[in-house]
Amino acid sequence: MKSKIASVLAAAALLGSVGSAAAFPRVVTDLAAFRTGPGLDFLPILAVPPQAVVDVHGHIGGWSRVAYAGKIGFIASSLLARPIIVKPVVTSVVVAPAPAPAPVGLITAPLRIFE
Repeated sequence: MKSKIASVLAAAALLGSVGSAAAFPRVVTDLAAFRTGPGLDFLPILAVPPQAVVDVHGHIGGWSRVAYAGKIGFIASSLLARPIIVKPVVTSVVVAPAPAPAPVGLITAPLRIFE
């Protein structure tokens, strides 16, 4: 019971200390329990699927305080990774000119016969 009270007090201190901190995105690497507090003693609110993006607002122990689906909760920090940022590749496309149309109709030049 004392450890749960200490965890709640630590979480309250964390909430007060990171309120103005900027959030940064992280990607969930495996199915993660989104919990009410930083620890296995806290109830899960919901399950966060792999590849979901969450906003991290702070850390306490091995837990990250995150925003997901309009809620604030905690996910084990070991289940979060930095997102891979892919910069767009700019390429140029060279378009070959269209071939000349094939002649249509009869050839009107005189036919020469060689002897």
